[in-house]
Amino acid sequence: MSMPAALEVRYFAAVIPAGTPLAVPVTVDVSFPPRTVTQVTWRVPPGPSGLMGWRLSMGGVQVLPTNAGAWVVTDDERDTWPVTGLPDSGAWQVTGYNTDIYDHTVYLTFLLDLPGAVPSAADASVTDPVTAALLNLAADSPATPITSSAAPPPPPGPAPSPPLAGGPLAGTPTRAPAGAAGG
Repeated sequence: MSMPAALEVRYFAAVIPAGTPLAVPVTVDVSFPPRTVTQVTWRVPPGPSGLMGWRLSMGGVQVLPTNAGAWVVTDDERDTWPVTGLPDSGAWQVTGYNTDIYDHTVYLTFLLDLPGAVPSAADASVTDPVTAALLNLAADSPATPITSSAAPPPPPGPAPSPPLAGGPLAGTPTRAPAGAAGG
């Protein structure tokens, strides 16, 4: 399975301890320097059987899933979430509960770019069609020198001269076809 291009890939294993009640969830730090998250891949191995739930948060505020109060409750599953427009402080956390008698782990992979980075034309599929068209246009157009408005643009080069009568090379006489007048 190949991943899209990213500046960085950060991997975390967030352990949710056994006996952590839903009313008092644990917060596990999965932070990194300020970066723009472009994709989150997660995996929960077999075992929780619906007794563990988790979500991504930042500063104690739920970020994913986006519906308030929701938890990812799963067993032996994985998923990939392509994302855009998320906070880019890097202060990510996994908030979770686990009412089981065993610890359970959420494995996370974050694909990251620098904050404010312009996506490449290859990454334009995750943006709107206008941005994709602009990126493709910029990638396909040759570099054009920028001239100052104070200086007039240079004059165009001389136009090619029409061939002289008498042949393809100037001053070279040609023979008229047989039966034609002229010379």
